[in-house]
Amino acid sequence: MAATAVGCCLCACSTIGGTQTDTAPTTDTVSASQDTRSAGDAQDTQDDSGSDTFTVALDKTATWNNGVKAHLSGFSRGTSGEYASPSGKAYLAFSVTMQNGSKSSIDLSMVSLSCPDGADEIFDTDAGFKGTPDTHLLPGKSQTWKAACAFPKAARNAQIEITPTDTSDSGSYRTAIFTGQVQ
Repeated sequence: MAATAVGCCLCACSTIGGTQTDTAPTTDTVSASQDTRSAGDAQDTQDDSGSDTFTVALDKTATWNNGVKAHLSGFSRGTSGEYASPSGKAYLAFSVTMQNGSKSSIDLSMVSLSCPDGADEIFDTDAGFKGTPDTHLLPGKSQTWKAACAFPKAARNAQIEITPTDTSDSGSYRTAIFTGQVQ
């Protein structure tokens, strides 16, 4: 349902752009590295091309023009538990940190997270994968939560997409596409 709401918000007239930055340290248990794209491909040029997306290396920070940031870290692999949804699936787990550098609050329950190749997001409360927090992130604050995507054990190329939602009616956020290799 959140993805549908985000899709509706993407139809707004203005766009909150974004870039890739190096500001957050990495503490990965699974090695995550940038794919083989050139530096020009890896950064948002903030031109007027009308693109709804920008690409970020898995171990970098996405920064939107209004100061909102997202960072993925702590990559690990596992298998979802008996009571998880879906259960018994190999997954790629990671932490998502959102930092609100804007002047408006962000409804974290409306943040869209899309897994590689349209795979299922894993919901496993025993492992701490509960989905996005059901709270608003005030300006100047940050929040971290755990997430996991179904991800075959042999897979190496990951693409995780994050789109915040602007509830202040000042525009829509571009989708940050985190991409790279994991071991």
